[in-house]
Amino acid sequence: MGQKKLETLGKAVEYAKRYCSLQESSAKDVKNKLLKYGLDSNSADKVIETLIAEDYINNERYALLYTRSKIRQSHWGKIKIKRMLLSKGISGECIKNAFSQIDEQEYKQVLQYLFEKKLSSLNVDDEYQKKYRLQYFLSSHGFETDLIEEIFAQYSL
Repeated sequence: MGQKKLETLGKAVEYAKRYCSLQESSAKDVKNKLLKYGLDSNSADKVIETLIAEDYINNERYALLYTRSKIRQSHWGKIKIKRMLLSKGISGECIKNAFSQIDEQEYKQVLQYLFEKKLSSLNVDDEYQKKYRLQYFLSSHGFETDLIEEIFAQYSL
């Protein structure tokens, strides 16, 4: 069985509308999907322009929803979220706007949750080793160093 091909621009627009209706997507995600189904780059760009004009694609909205879901569900920090959004072709301005709408209290609660969960799972007696592993774990989730140091101070580590 061969892969489905999008022969006409009209079929490509309809396919992309269905795809965008199922989940919020960035322009880059949709373009990659269209290219995967055999559409050339220029035609894919025209489809993207149509979808943006009809508000099927909105990178501002995508950045906000992506940020919220990654904080709440994946427990990611701003650094990791920003890196992923940039890789998806989202502008720095959209990311900045999305970050401005983050509830800082909720964000710190996520950090505290991860900290406590990791701390309880560590079986290390050496305080230096414990702090190092916590720092590494929280940094790998994309949390900022100043917030990590703040939570260490709360727990006297």
